[in-house]
Amino acid sequence: MPALLMALALLATPTAPAMVPLVLGVRQVVTLEFTRPVSKLAVTDADALLLEPSGTTLKVTALRAGRSQVEVGLDDGVTLGWDVTVVAPRKSGAVAAGRPGELELSVGEERKIAAPGLARVLFEESGVVKVRPEPEAVVLTATGAGRASVVLVDGAGKRTTLTVRVRP
Repeated sequence: MPALLMALALLATPTAPAMVPLVLGVRQVVTLEFTRPVSKLAVTDADALLLEPSGTTLKVTALRAGRSQVEVGLDDGVTLGWDVTVVAPRKSGAVAAGRPGELELSVGEERKIAAPGLARVLFEESGVVKVRPEPEAVVLTATGAGRASVVLVDGAGKRTTLTVRVRP
C-alpha cells in the first residue's frame, strides 16, 4: 500500500522543467537542435542572450556576462530549460593602464615573461601566484585572487619588480 500512495503523491506533484547548466562566453553562439519545432520561448534576462528560433533549431547568442534561464516549449507540449551562465571575456595578461611593471591575470591564467640573464626570482608565497623560472624567462601562474610582488634578478644584480594582480 505505501508504494501506491507514493505513486499517487508523485503524480499529484507539479513538476517544473529541470534546468540544464549551459556556460557560454560573451559573443559565443550555440545552436540547439530539437526533434520537434520550437513553439514557445522564455528568458529571464533578454539583455544577456539573443534567442533566434527557426523550426526545430534555436540559435543562442551570448551578449553580455551574467546569468539567465531559458525555457523552450516544443509543439508537442514538452518544456525544456537551461540555466545559462555567460562568462565575460578577459584580456590575456593585460597590463594595467598607466602602471608599468603591473600585470593583471585571472585565476588559472599563465603568463610567460621574458627575463634575459635571469639569475634569481624572489616572490611572496601568499597563494596568489606560482613562479617557475626557465632559461631567459619566468612563467607566472595565477592561483588565487589578490596581489603579489615578483622580483626578477639578473646576473649583474639588476632587479625588475613586477606587481601581479589576480582577479577571480
